[in-house]
Amino acid sequence: MKEAPFSSLSRPVRFALYYFLSVVILSLLGSLWMTKEYWGFLLERPGLLEAAKTITEVEHLILVKTSDCDSPEQCKFVIDTSKTIAAILNKSEQDPSYDPYYDSLDERLLRYLQTMGKLPSSFDQELHGVVDLYGPMMQSPIIATPGEGYTNRYLRGMILIGKTASGQQRAFLSIRGGQVENDHYPFYEAIFAIEQNDRAVQYLEGQRFFYEVAGIEGADGLPFAIFLFMGMVLIFGCVPTAIVIIVDGFWNHPQAMCD
Repeated sequence: MKEAPFSSLSRPVRFALYYFLSVVILSLLGSLWMTKEYWGFLLERPGLLEAAKTITEVEHLILVKTSDCDSPEQCKFVIDTSKTIAAILNKSEQDPSYDPYYDSLDERLLRYLQTMGKLPSSFDQELHGVVDLYGPMMQSPIIATPGEGYTNRYLRGMILIGKTASGQQRAFLSIRGGQVENDHYPFYEAIFAIEQNDRAVQYLEGQRFFYEVAGIEGADGLPFAIFLFMGMVLIFGCVPTAIVIIVDGFWNHPQAMCD
């Protein structure tokens, strides 16, 4: 008859080893859950929201930011003139300070439009005739809840307005949020349906993930999960298990431990 695992060991040691295996499993699950909660994804950043690819005709591409405002009710999107399409796309090729961790966030929508042959030569320079999207964006379920002393009020990014193959008008937002925790920033992508002569806006779907500035940037996803996993296994698994084994050795085999 096949013996059970660890049957030759003392009961405390057997218990400690089974405990250790349980900690390994729970640490793996826990590290993946904590990674998803903190970063918004598991192993790597998600790609461009698939719903954005339903826009086949580009009408407006606008670089925007939140206006200076004292309360959320006063906030709105205004034109951001700090960057051009060419500057964003050329930075990766010409600027030695280019960092894909940050700059790829600005590029992802533009690169897609460029690949599909739909990229305009420049951003629109006015919002006249464009439906207000700040309010609907802030009311969407993907907006992060800020910690105490922080705000989610300020947004900056791109608005793409166009039509689907069936002629339905859509607005896609690719937006950075303000700091919601220490050095912790959200990135949002959301698509809205525009109806009733540009007067009604309906949230359809979106996604959110986070990035760090002057914090643990670059250690998101898989490195973060591995660090958490190893830390939990070491603290909650290795240390208690080693203590039990050492104590058991002294208790049951004191002479052998001293030789």
